[in-house]
Amino acid sequence: MLRNRLIALGALILSLIAISVAGGPVTYGFFFFVLIVPAISLIYSIIVFLRFKVYQRLDVSSPVAGTSAAYYFTLRNEDRFAHSSISVGFYMDFSDISGIDADTEYELLPGTGINRETLLVCRYRGDYEVGIKTVTVTDYLRLFNITFKNREKLRVTVLPHLEILDSVAGLDEVLLAAREAQTQKDEPDVLVRDYVPGDDVRRISWKAMVKTGKPMIRKYIGENTPDICMIMEPHRYSDFPSEYLPVENRIIETLLAISYYCLKRGITAGVYTYDNRLNSYALSSTDSFEEFYSRMSSYHFGTASQGEMFTQVSGVHSALNAAAFIFILHVWSDEARAYVKQLAGYRIPVMVYLIGDGEHEMPDTTDIKSVRFMHIGCEDRLKEVLS
Repeated sequence: MLRNRLIALGALILSLIAISVAGGPVTYGFFFFVLIVPAISLIYSIIVFLRFKVYQRLDVSSPVAGTSAAYYFTLRNEDRFAHSSISVGFYMDFSDISGIDADTEYELLPGTGINRETLLVCRYRGDYEVGIKTVTVTDYLRLFNITFKNREKLRVTVLPHLEILDSVAGLDEVLLAAREAQTQKDEPDVLVRDYVPGDDVRRISWKAMVKTGKPMIRKYIGENTPDICMIMEPHRYSDFPSEYLPVENRIIETLLAISYYCLKRGITAGVYTYDNRLNSYALSSTDSFEEFYSRMSSYHFGTASQGEMFTQVSGVHSALNAAAFIFILHVWSDEARAYVKQLAGYRIPVMVYLIGDGEHEMPDTTDIKSVRFMHIGCEDRLKEVLS
């Protein structure tokens, strides 16, 4: 294209020199020809830009992250003149398209079109645009090209991928230690748990208090006590999709994978999320997992801080009856440390998964013996990291 532009510029300069030196109808005719032809070519490109049609669709309305779905697009010329050169550019930040060369140029005769079928893979859970992002129109003389955003946008809601885990490194040891601690706490004549400020003093078991040397609260028969308590990061730490989508996708996928792993092994889970209010999910079996998966697919990370979430969870007394806690966080905050230290005072083991890319130095928790950490990168293969 640069060569053609230089030739056109050179022809214009030569015509001006010819007019200045010789004049006459031939030189003037050549000058106007050199001047008008590029202008007509530019007008042609603008008309194609205004008239060109793009159609695209995905064969599923809500694809699952990491899985391929059939993708179709059509380039259509509905005019009575040919469209010389059309090329398209794709959204590639959050999705991949196989079998299509982005540098391919298409020539469309009047009333014809080009249909393409390929596979599209969405990398992250969330709501974003995929498919054709831009269309570039080039004129016959290849002097001008106009690139514009595709007017027929394709926006999809991508569901999180559920990774089926065979084992979870570190977690099995935490659950084993938690069950042993739970058994030891349940050995007195009456089922009891540690006293938490705010508990009804009428439920204090004085017999258990004499044995343990500290206030103990009688559990109500039928009290809903999960084996593990899971707490998920509530905060969106960026306004840019390229930064928050990978992190949020991995947080949700980690939560789903671990909770499903526990349910398959008969371990009940209480999951807490926060979006301006505390949400709790009681997972007792894999039968209850489908609804939970649906809720997490549409979960919205917002402005709520970890501090707000931990304040609310601290008020749920039944959560402290859990045998173990699992935290899935993006950052390790002072509020998280304070809550984990509180749990350590009740001899509750804690597993913390820190989600994010880059170098992550594990927090110093030498004064909290019951907590373990694991870092998971946004692009890590979850099964390899956790197994």
